[in-house]
Amino acid sequence: TCVGAAEAALAMGMEWIKERKAFGRPLASYEGIQFPLADLWAELQGIRHSVYKAAWEMDRFYQRGEGGHHEIAQAAAIVKLRAPSLAWRVMNEVANWFGAAGYSKEYPIEMGIRGVRSYTIGAEGTVNIQRLVIARELLGSEYMPYRN
Repeated sequence: TCVGAAEAALAMGMEWIKERKAFGRPLASYEGIQFPLADLWAELQGIRHSVYKAAWEMDRFYQRGEGGHHEIAQAAAIVKLRAPSLAWRVMNEVANWFGAAGYSKEYPIEMGIRGVRSYTIGAEGTVNIQRLVIARELLGSEYMPYRN
């Protein structure tokens, strides 16, 4: 969900910056817009590949009987840790491109900001829960802080 939301926000933002002008030039012609766009898009592609990896791990286990829950849990937790924060950053950057219109109900960016925020505070477990899952899979459950 967060990968799709970030992708949609970037697409909407790119249309906006190509059309809107500042000082006689489209916003898209400024490096201050291009560099964050490039960084966010590149990070989005990396997270998308992590989603594919998690899906592959599930297919590998449930269809071929290879791998296991350890690999699935780790791959899924990585995505659930990184995708919401990226989507949040994308929404905020695109809202900046829109200026005051970015937080008006006229454009869906404000709804996206509210929507992706829920993924960092509870919809899939907080980001700290995902960190615990990753640490558990790396170190073993005997090292978890909630164990006696």
